Amino acid sequence: MNRSVGTDKNQLFRVVMIDISQQKANDDYLRQAAAMFESAREGVMVTDAGSRILVVNRAFSELTGYSATEVIGQTPQFLKSGRQATVFYRLMWAEIDKTGYWQGEIWNRRKNGEIYPQMLSISAVRNEHQQVTHYVGVFSDITQLKDAVNRLDYLAHHDPLTDLPNRLLLFARLEHCIELSNRERKSAALLMLDLDRFKDVNDSFGHLAGDELLQKVAERLTSRLRGVDTVTRLGGDEFALLLEDLSHPQDAALVATEIIEALSDPWRLSNGVEVRIGVSVGISLFPEHGETSEELLQHADAALYRAKNEGRGNFRYFSEDLTEAAKRRINLESLLRRAITKAELRVHYQPQVDLRTGAIIGAEALLRWQNSDEGMIPPSQFISVAEETGLIGEIGEWVLLEVCRQGKHWLEAGIPPLTLAVNLSPYQFRHGDIVASVVAILNETGFPAERLELELTESTLMARESETVDILRQLRFLGVRLAIDDFGTGYSSLAYLKRFPLDTLKIDKSFIDDIPQLEDDNEIAAAIIGMAHTLRLKVLAEGVETEEQLNFLKEHGCDFYQGYYKSPAVPAETFVGLLQ
Repeated sequence: MNRSVGTDKNQLFRVVMIDISQQKANDDYLRQAAAMFESAREGVMVTDAGSRILVVNRAFSELTGYSATEVIGQTPQFLKSGRQATVFYRLMWAEIDKTGYWQGEIWNRRKNGEIYPQMLSISAVRNEHQQVTHYVGVFSDITQLKDAVNRLDYLAHHDPLTDLPNRLLLFARLEHCIELSNRERKSAALLMLDLDRFKDVNDSFGHLAGDELLQKVAERLTSRLRGVDTVTRLGGDEFALLLEDLSHPQDAALVATEIIEALSDPWRLSNGVEVRIGVSVGISLFPEHGETSEELLQHADAALYRAKNEGRGNFRYFSEDLTEAAKRRINLESLLRRAITKAELRVHYQPQVDLRTGAIIGAEALLRWQNSDEGMIPPSQFISVAEETGLIGEIGEWVLLEVCRQGKHWLEAGIPPLTLAVNLSPYQFRHGDIVASVVAILNETGFPAERLELELTESTLMARESETVDILRQLRFLGVRLAIDDFGTGYSSLAYLKRFPLDTLKIDKSFIDDIPQLEDDNEIAAAIIGMAHTLRLKVLAEGVETEEQLNFLKEHGCDFYQGYYKSPAVPAETFVGLLQ
């Protein structure tokens, strides 16, 4: 309002009145906004259109550890944790450019280096021309929220007493195991365990003692298994084990036997009481006994029921045949360990014959086991057990020593020099120092190195190829002869044959059996002989049993043969008779 007033002396006054209520309201709003900005629990930062920080609130400093003076003028990139890939940020800014807003979970880094989760929202501020002038970011620390969610998830999938995975998590891991095993053609086993006499402990000493025993059982089970396996408490005194990537179905029985032995030991509780329990185990195999989680659980439970009905403290497969086979394998392992100390192992010799002259020029040493209770146990039953248990290392070294001793004895007896061939197992070749073992045995026995031939399979040669070549060269330097056994059943590559310092190539029996009736085998055998001779290797045919086979091999230039046509593997004294 503007008004002029006149007086008798012609004086003039002007009064100016301005309405500032809107300005007062604006000032109040700004004060309130500033108070909210500073008192907000969420961290807030405002940047310009180039993402340079203009202002931050107190909560920003409390949450990040950075003061306002440290961050103003910088871009928020110094807060990055490195947990998100570049594509994450590219998609985030694409959303902001499109809609003017983005909200989501992100991991950032505090000043002290700690990485923590945030819930972040970013808004674009535009002017009247729809140009971005500022960005406003609001964030909160959700560490406690995520911890709570993770804790709830953990409790939902784990047994609160033993801290083991529960039935729900077992199902999830079983489903994943089945999917992986199908894709990679692997085997798995599910073991159901039920504690024997646990109820007696509960009834006699109370539930606290029972709970403590369950915790101790859980610890012992966990300590006995591989990291890839899963131990689960299903409830009460029932547990389950998921064994993944089994190399042999009967390995599940070995685990079951070990668990039965481990849990049958006395248990000392904190109240000073010593208790004894047992365990019965039911086993189902994937894919033999089921292809779904439900089937495997049902069949393992059925096997467990049978184990408990048949005396407790033992295991049963869902298949009775597998149960018997597994028990047989475990018994063989026990017998085999004693066979070494009881001198039950024998070396037999199968003659190797020169195809041109018909003369015996050598022999392959083959292991035999004469058990005091079971009689002669064939290699097909015990060699795989020896390899899987590692006993093959000790057995293989004994065979090598025995053959060199026998060879030296024959030389001293005036028998013409023979080449004696000994099979090396993959275990012997990969574990321990085979070169040092050969040197020590040759020195101990005095057997000439050039009369010893070591046979290796294709798979043994191809494992760790460069290391294998180096070992073979060292053996060759000693004068030892080298042969590739069972040729044609593995890689059968001309390229790798050239790389290895070999002397002899042995054609596998499977290619000899149907000669000359099967044309394919005729062609394969002829091709192998030609290829080997091109590489200046001698060729020995295994498993020759008929005159027709012998004549075919002669016609195609094969050098040597062995097989029942001449003689099976026989004891040393019988072999001497063949020579004479």
